[in-house]
Amino acid sequence: MSTAESQANKYRAELHGRDEIEIEVIASGEKSFPKIKVIGCTEMLSLVRKFQIQHGEDCSKWPMPTGNGHAEILLREALMKLAGQWQYPYQHEELCHCRAIRTQVVDQAIVAGALDTETVSRRTSASTACGTCRPEVQKIIDFRTQKK
Repeated sequence: MSTAESQANKYRAELHGRDEIEIEVIASGEKSFPKIKVIGCTEMLSLVRKFQIQHGEDCSKWPMPTGNGHAEILLREALMKLAGQWQYPYQHEELCHCRAIRTQVVDQAIVAGALDTETVSRRTSASTACGTCRPEVQKIIDFRTQKK
């Protein structure tokens, strides 16, 4: 599960209704190059601009962002998808069966700043009944924040 879908040469990451990054690989003759498009808040726009200035226009050569703000999380997702490294840790549509909470709802809460299981539970009600999904919530948090 992810906050975005990849199409044939497009890699997207999104905080629904707020920020979106799309990287499109454009073929030109025998060469191809990635083109990045960003819609969002000042933090998101500033981060991408900073990377363009520091690392050049070719986002396929950018290092992975290290922070855990929503801008870094979304840029990291788009770059990982572009590099073929995106492997989301939970593949089922529904994460919390007791409360019928979709994985996407939990993921969006994490991207928006819920970086511990208690905050995810408060914002989504996931893992507030039996708690068996709490380890899966933690795996998603760890994946999004790059904790090993």
